[in-house]
This record gives sequence, structure tokens and C-alpha cells, in this order.
Amino acid sequence: MLTGVAVVLCSCATTTEPSRQSNSQDLPAEANAVASFQQQEPEPVSVAASPPTPTPPPPRTCDMYAKPGMLKRAALVRVLDAGLPRWLQGVEGDRALANHRFQGWLVKSLYPDDPCYKELDLRAGDIVQKVNGKSIEKPEQAFDVAESLRTAPALIVDFLRDGKAQRLSIAISDEPAESGQRQR
Repeated sequence: MLTGVAVVLCSCATTTEPSRQSNSQDLPAEANAVASFQQQEPEPVSVAASPPTPTPPPPRTCDMYAKPGMLKRAALVRVLDAGLPRWLQGVEGDRALANHRFQGWLVKSLYPDDPCYKELDLRAGDIVQKVNGKSIEKPEQAFDVAESLRTAPALIVDFLRDGKAQRLSIAISDEPAESGQRQR
């Protein structure tokens, strides 16, 4: 199509005499089409605006602690109410055996993208042996320990790191979250 228009334009340029005024009646039909094509203003083309770039969500913050090293009981109870299986979805681990005997749970990962666990001193390779002095080898033991946290004064985790016994202790506070003002 464009080749045909170019041929018509070239033929018009070579056959039109400079001194002679042409009107649309003197021109062949193809030339009239080209002449009207040249005189038309191009129509503005509406371009659809690209969708706005979505803003990334704000970084996650942790609301589990009343202050560093102290869990809020209300936040802990929310986790417990959701159920131990729900909490375990963010944990990757495996049984750790020595001489065919259960030693504890090998931590492979523990909520890697959750800021609440960034400061927690449990890491991949640790072997959790007890929580609040109780074994968690069997599911019913783990459920009992989880339920006991509703009233426990602290969360105490006994674990092995590089074969050496370690203890993580986090107090549990019944006080409401600090909001800049102290409540009495």
C-alpha cells in the first residue's frame, strides 16, 4: 500500500507543471486521494497510560516483644491459638539421632523472612532438645509444651550448637505493649 502511495506521489511530482495551477478536477482520482491525504491533519493517537508501578509493601516489623528479650504474652497466645501446626509451617527441621536415639530437632531454617526471628539466637544446625525443661520428641509432648506457654513465666530452649549445650531464655510479659507512655 505504501509503495502505491509513493508511486503516485512521484508521478504527481513529475507531471505537474510549476506555472500551472491545478485543481482537483484536473487530477486523476489517485492523485486526488494523495492530495487529500497530504492535506489532512494527523489524528492524535491516544496511548493508554501504563499502569502505575505498585508500591512495595512496607517492611515487616515485629510486634512480639514488649522490649528486647521479653515476649508479649498476648502475641504468644495469638500464635498458640493459631495452632502448633500453623507455627511449624515457617520452620524447617529434621530429627537428630545419635546411636539410633533421638537427640532433638535439627533446625534447618526458622522463619527466615520474619523480623521477629532475626535476633533470636537459634540458627541452622542447632539441635533443639527441650523446651521449658520438657522433651518435644513426640507430637503430644510438643503440644503439651506449647499449651504450657500460655501461663509460663519464660520460654526456655535447651539446644546443642556444635555439640555444646546452650540455653536460650526469653521472659514472657503479661504487660500491654509499650506505647510511649507508661500505664499504671
